Amino acid sequence: MEVGERLKLRRAELNLTQEYVAEVLGITRQTISNWENGRSYPDIERMIRLSDVYSLSLDELLKGDKKMVKHLQENTLVNHFLKVFIIMLSINILLMIVLVTNQTISNTFIFIIFALIGVNTLTLFYLIVKKI
Repeated sequence: MEVGERLKLRRAELNLTQEYVAEVLGITRQTISNWENGRSYPDIERMIRLSDVYSLSLDELLKGDKKMVKHLQENTLVNHFLKVFIIMLSINILLMIVLVTNQTISNTFIFIIFALIGVNTLTLFYLIVKKI
């Protein structure tokens, strides 16, 4: 049984409406309908909240639905990628600010900062290409 079917069945067992569940989760009724009909999947945060609302473990919700597990894994990887990307971009910006604001640094220090910016930029490009 797929996650959507499980969600629909459990909601019916508890005599809950899509409107009620949507309100509890802070989403639209249409989103609940899409999940139950397999048109889309909830993210991991909403899966955890659904498990609470429906009094089911995550294991009970996910067991046997390989598409859903794959969706959550991909979603987790994308979030990790974005966090790494933002951190590296922030490092580059900070290094550039140091270069612009500090007029009394030595040539060696300037070279080291440019090298760090270059390495960081190449790493960012690698991450982007790897993700594409």
